Amino acid sequence: MRKIASIIAVAGMVLFFSSCDRDRGPYPAVQRSFVEEFYDNRMGWEFADPANNAYGEVNNGIYMFDYNDDFTEAYYVSKLIGFNRYSDFTIYTRIRSNNNMGLLFGDNSSVGSYGYSFTIDYDGYYALYDEGGNGYGPDVQTIVAPTTNNRVVPNGGWNDLRLEQRGDRWIGFVNDVQVFNVPAQNLLGTNVGFVDVKNTQGDADYLQVDWWE
Repeated sequence: MRKIASIIAVAGMVLFFSSCDRDRGPYPAVQRSFVEEFYDNRMGWEFADPANNAYGEVNNGIYMFDYNDDFTEAYYVSKLIGFNRYSDFTIYTRIRSNNNMGLLFGDNSSVGSYGYSFTIDYDGYYALYDEGGNGYGPDVQTIVAPTTNNRVVPNGGWNDLRLEQRGDRWIGFVNDVQVFNVPAQNLLGTNVGFVDVKNTQGDADYLQVDWWE
């Protein structure tokens, strides 16, 4: 997928915090969480970019993200979450689309990083991509090629995606079924959001990030 734009804002709301012990050194680790249910637009997800035919709208607990152009391959929307990219973390979302939409994470426009995308298309094929600018070159690279299985919901239905960083591995799940386990890649940012390929009308039901500090 090629790059077109990134809507980036500081995440102004971490909805709950909890502390617990974990064997990560002499001090107890703290678990932090960011949760977005799309009940309102206080995080500023809504946008209108008519020049690129791209729009975002929060409506009754659903984030509707449309990219209706076909001039460039993809459009990005993300927020600065500030999770600890050097420790274990988990990112969750539920998405659906009429074409191809994905979870975007780790992008950082200040250093030209477009992060990584965990995508799923209308036919139920999931994939993992390096979107470029992450230290491995400027071009999009395929980390996990498009694949499907009988637990993935096709035909534009809702699918739950989960990306875990555990040590030096990235583990991906669709509908609680593990679909890949690959070496963790270089992260240059702590933004999280969504990517639409061209001519995609996509929806997100929620977004959550858990991490340790």
